[in-house]
Parts: sequence; C-alpha cells; structure tokens
Amino acid sequence: MTEPSTARPIILRRVQMSTTAWTLLCESTSATLGLPTTAAAEGAEPLTEAATAAGWAELHTLEMSPLPGEVTRQWTGAVALLLTAPITVTARGTYNGVSTTSALGLRAGRGLAVHQRHVSEQGSAGTTITGSEDSMEITLFNEENVWGAVSRLLPPLDVVRARAQAAPMNSEPSVVIGAGTTPASLPAEDANITLSVTTVAPGLPPRVFSGMWSVQGETLYSVTTRNTASSPATSSEAPELRLTKVPAGHIAHELVFAVAGAHDALAAAAAAAPAATEDGAQ
Repeated sequence: MTEPSTARPIILRRVQMSTTAWTLLCESTSATLGLPTTAAAEGAEPLTEAATAAGWAELHTLEMSPLPGEVTRQWTGAVALLLTAPITVTARGTYNGVSTTSALGLRAGRGLAVHQRHVSEQGSAGTTITGSEDSMEITLFNEENVWGAVSRLLPPLDVVRARAQAAPMNSEPSVVIGAGTTPASLPAEDANITLSVTTVAPGLPPRVFSGMWSVQGETLYSVTTRNTASSPATSSEAPELRLTKVPAGHIAHELVFAVAGAHDALAAAAAAAPAATEDGAQ
C-alpha cells in the first residue's frame, strides 16, 4: 500500500545552484526592490569578474535570468519571499559531522526555503563549521507544508523528522545537567537541532521564538536553560542547562505552534494600526 500523497510536502519547485548564483540572485532582487545590503553581504569578498559571469550563465541555464544582470519577474518575486518576509524560520541540524543550515521566508501562504550543507566539528564551544558545499538548494512551497520544507535537511532520524506531536502533560521531569555546562558538552549526543521563528511587524520590535533539541540514541530531548541566580543581570554564573524528554514530533509541533503565533502577532499588529492612525488624527 502506497503512502498517501498528503504525507509528502507539496513542492512547487526545487532547484540547485552554486553559492555564487544565489548571491547574484539575492543582490539583483535587493537592488530591484530597493532593499538595504545585508551585513553578511557587506562583509563578503566581492565576486571576481569570471565568477560573476559564470554565475549569470548558470542562472540563464536555470531560466532565471534572460540576460546578465537581470532576473525574471517570477524569481524576483520568489526571492523576495525570503528577503522581505514578515515571518522567517531558521534551522540548523548537526549529525555525523555534517551540519545543515536552512532559512525560510513565509508570506501570504507561500514560502521560500534555502538549504546548505556544511562540514562541522564538535568542540567545547559548540559546533564549528569548517567548510561548506558550493551548492544551495532553493525550494518554493505552500506554507501548509512548512515542516516538510524545514525537516528536509535535518538529521535523518525518525525522532527528529516525525510529524507534529505535543509533549504529554505528564512528561518526565527535566534532567539538570548543571550550571555552566554548554550544549556542546551534552553527554553522548548523537545529533542536535536548533530552530527559531522571527516575526517582524511594522513599527514593532521583532518577536522571536527559539528552541534547541538533542538526540541521544533513539530519545529526543528539549534543551532549555534556566538562570538560578537571584539577580541574573549581576551574576557571572552561566545558566543551568536542562534536558526534558519529549516525544518524536515535538520539533514539528513547536514549529507549527510558533508559526501560528507569528500569524496571530501580525494580525494583532494590523488590527491595531488603524486604531493608532485614528487616535493620531484626533
């Protein structure tokens, strides 16, 4: 019996391109939309003339650029989903010496995901990326399939990629690892995942949800920190690290919950805007 089609994310389009091609795609879209140059782009070394020419040739082959320096209207709109999205999702997973990073933008029921793989090392300071693939995976998707887009490059473990499931109310108590312990020193960790959802509404500070998980064997743990000092602002002691056993599907559940909360925040901000305008006009 085949798996129902709804079990797989609906992918509108997925393409692979070099990091140079992706950089040119973002730079062109930013210029077209009048967006400011990002800090990352400002700090990056400028592309050579040969690399730029090769990048535009690659985009032309992918039918994203009719001429060097130009991007099709469709792909300008697609990249804008990420660059101007009111809701952005970032995820990183590490497993067997390979790290993946994903950035997603959500707007009006659509999304754009950008994935990249890296070689990494685990040390006392955490996961350090030592090299990156010269390949970006770009995926257009419907927002209802955001978990399928996020989980695509997360560690290939059932407890990580499972569908959304909330932690039970009678979940086991947290295990205290100890104050000053870093996530990198978690015992017998096989994989780790970090996730954040950022909401940006006009005139309001960003609203951020973040989560961290660790996999040990076939068990998934939610990793949280707690400052035990009476005055965190004046204490130099590192926060206490806690592990809470959670069911497979907990990562997906937290993502869906955070995205729903992001939409609620945007709706509330939009509803408050007319009232603020009316008050100012009086």
